[in-house]
Amino acid sequence: MKKYLLCSFLLLLSLQDFAAPAYAFRVTFKNKNGTLTFADSLQYLSSSAMLRRNKQGIGLDSTDLPLVQHYIDTAMSTANAVKLHNKSKWLNQIVLITFDSSKITALQALPMVQSVKLVARYANGVFKADPVSVQSMAKFPEVMPLDAKKTRGNSAYYGLAFQQIDMLQGDCLHDAGFMGQGMKIAVIDVNFRRTDSCRAYDTLLMQNRVKDVYNFVKDTAFVYSMAIPTDHGMNVLGCMAAKWDSTYIGTAPYADYYLYISEDIGSEFPIEEDNWLSAAERADSIGVDMINSSLGYNNYDAPLNASSYTYSDLDGNTSLIVKAANLAVAKGIFVVNAQGNEGASPWHYMLTPADGDSVYSVGSVDGSGNWASSGYGPNALGKVKPDGCAMGKGTSLIGGNCLVGISNGSSFASPILCGAIACLWQASPNLSNWQLRQLVKMVSSQYTGIINGTDSSTINTLGYGIPNLCNAYNLLLGTGDIQQIDYTFAVYPNPTQGEFVVKSFDENVSNFSYLLYDMTGKLFYKSNQLYQSSFHSDVLKNAASGTYVLLISTANKVYSTKIIKQ
Repeated sequence: MKKYLLCSFLLLLSLQDFAAPAYAFRVTFKNKNGTLTFADSLQYLSSSAMLRRNKQGIGLDSTDLPLVQHYIDTAMSTANAVKLHNKSKWLNQIVLITFDSSKITALQALPMVQSVKLVARYANGVFKADPVSVQSMAKFPEVMPLDAKKTRGNSAYYGLAFQQIDMLQGDCLHDAGFMGQGMKIAVIDVNFRRTDSCRAYDTLLMQNRVKDVYNFVKDTAFVYSMAIPTDHGMNVLGCMAAKWDSTYIGTAPYADYYLYISEDIGSEFPIEEDNWLSAAERADSIGVDMINSSLGYNNYDAPLNASSYTYSDLDGNTSLIVKAANLAVAKGIFVVNAQGNEGASPWHYMLTPADGDSVYSVGSVDGSGNWASSGYGPNALGKVKPDGCAMGKGTSLIGGNCLVGISNGSSFASPILCGAIACLWQASPNLSNWQLRQLVKMVSSQYTGIINGTDSSTINTLGYGIPNLCNAYNLLLGTGDIQQIDYTFAVYPNPTQGEFVVKSFDENVSNFSYLLYDMTGKLFYKSNQLYQSSFHSDVLKNAASGTYVLLISTANKVYSTKIIKQ
């Protein structure tokens, strides 16, 4: 009899799971009293994670300590929860799922609880898919087949990816042997179906360079589901990881990849920010170097549309996902995020977490370098956004038919630039993520104009502009002598005891200014006047010995070189 009753109860529960509305609550705790010590927390971080942190001088802090298990157990019991969906040591919170929405009051009354927020409501139960969200699907552009008019580039090796790599001078890094070897890149997206079967990923798979996968929406270690009606994650991955000689080459074809699903195609709810947070924490614990995220949020589906963001919320510190991204950067990860494609919409701003102070956000341009409707900057506190731009209109990528197709969006500009930056970091692995970020901005097309206050109206669409990563590489090598670039300027003596001369050999250069940086990326000196043909400077006379970066800005070009102070 008891056995029968138990079976009946389980059947009833099973039917309830599939039919009754389910509610996801984000429960944030007040403290971590009684958790393990910092020494004990090392068990949650891999040797690769500690190596990345140690190289950058990053120690452990309270965000690395695990949650208090007693707090979790109490919250789960109080809510009659049927599932622990997420837990975050960084933000000291969990996401639990219950069928009883009234339990929010009891949760809020718990002494260890700081706040409780509804982050998802599933009308048909958490284990049964709701209809695909129109709002969610709108974020993922259609991939079109290539035709003759859309075919670009003439490099035999790169095939149809040539133009988008050449725009960044990423092929310069490849020519030097830097194609992402040893770099660890996490891709946080919606789905990676067909990645395990497309020709373009054969090299990636045969060399076992997909190192970790997880679906944080479904809590499964499977990310290739054909049931999710989009190839967006696979498209994004290919911009970096694809290797199909003479047809299509990604910007970092020999890097290691970590594939994580955080976006739920069935809805657009705040829980997706929690999923992203979980993915970032997993990436940190494994020792990932970079995260590419071609996702962003501002509006949520009913009945949670009250949780949507306003522009004033995009201050780099408000949304949960931007807090997560900033914390990932604080752990030594270089976070790259698409700016969003809202430039032509009434909203027209970037999406979060692209607003993050620490996030390297990527806007979209066409093949000629013109803005291509990615979201406007700056963020709500006036920080220049995007941080950089890459080709996001007419972008070549691996389509759902496993052939090269074409699509538009900052979703693809972001991984193109992320992979190229990974190759640059590979070339100089001792740089911190902050130093690398500053270097990439310094060699971008609009950087000097913004620093000098001479930027145009494009600052809010292009931000710092398109990076020239070959210039960045030359600076790192110490071979970026200006005369070696195009014979426009000479800098002498170099090395110097403190004084140097900059002379123009181009009669068409009528006015130029200069900036001087130390190798940490800190601005050392900024000229306050324009020069005609030459200038003499003694600004390094009392400076510490070492290497400095000189940027010379003319009306239409920026030149760069290293100066050695002896």
